[in-house]
Amino acid sequence: MASCMDANAIAWITTKLHRIRWKIENFSKVAFNTKLDGPDFYLTSTCMVGLAFKKNEHDIFVYVCNKSNTEIRIQRELFFFSCNEEILHEDKDAHIFTLEKGHYINIMDRVQNRETFDILSNDALIIDLSFTMIVEIIKELHQSQNVTDPGKKLLGDFNMMKENSVNSNVCLQIGKELIPAHWSVLSSQSLYFKKMFESGMKERLQNSVILTDLSLGTAKKLIQFLYTADFVQGDDIRELFHLYSAADKYEVLELRTSCIHRIMSKATADNVWQILLFANRHDDRDFEWQAMHFIKSHSDVVFQTDGFKKFQA
Repeated sequence: MASCMDANAIAWITTKLHRIRWKIENFSKVAFNTKLDGPDFYLTSTCMVGLAFKKNEHDIFVYVCNKSNTEIRIQRELFFFSCNEEILHEDKDAHIFTLEKGHYINIMDRVQNRETFDILSNDALIIDLSFTMIVEIIKELHQSQNVTDPGKKLLGDFNMMKENSVNSNVCLQIGKELIPAHWSVLSSQSLYFKKMFESGMKERLQNSVILTDLSLGTAKKLIQFLYTADFVQGDDIRELFHLYSAADKYEVLELRTSCIHRIMSKATADNVWQILLFANRHDDRDFEWQAMHFIKSHSDVVFQTDGFKKFQA
């Protein structure tokens, strides 16, 4: 029996987003109480942070600065290595750090044996950091909502992930447009992205993928399908051709099947020859068979059309 509620559901999502190594040369010559600025990088497509370092006679500090427009909550794993990859210090607790815009926060616990850092091999210290973002999503649940339909709930959760860019961990670039996404979704729904995710290609390491062969509209429909198993359909059959081609290249088999079904639902005596040529170009035998079946079923009118005359030419 379905249960109903009228409340706010709070979901906490944790996503391991970024690992960075920062090598500080001439460590012994870094002046006490002088902040040394490190690299800036993106945790997500909308969340930039920067690192900084400072030391004094008794301690060492590593700072993170939030350079985005929204408050960020993170956890971190921090290691200090020598040039010989000897672990000199590690912080792996589950403490959550809240980063306000423009503020530097020290993410270091107190180091032991501070004096050992003054005699480092090659006078260099390697800071190795892994960041996990903590995202709080508040979802309003109305009394009319049926909470026992797992299929609808799952699709709703995935759609919420697509619309919420804060916890994304990869950016898809189409021209100048950036679309935040999630590696877990891309690689689970697309064999193409799965291979990229597992191969260690530069796109995986940089968490950025440039799509040069798709229009923005086609890319958005592709991404929508990856998250929701559906897409908004227009009236132009050419849009479906473009989406089928994208599904074929990026190996989204369910989307390709859906495109075939929708294309055939728009088949007419005049355009079926165009559909047949398109299916043949992609060497899709099932698609070709469906087009040929349509031609056979409507042969009395199909062979009288301008489309057939163009096909013969």
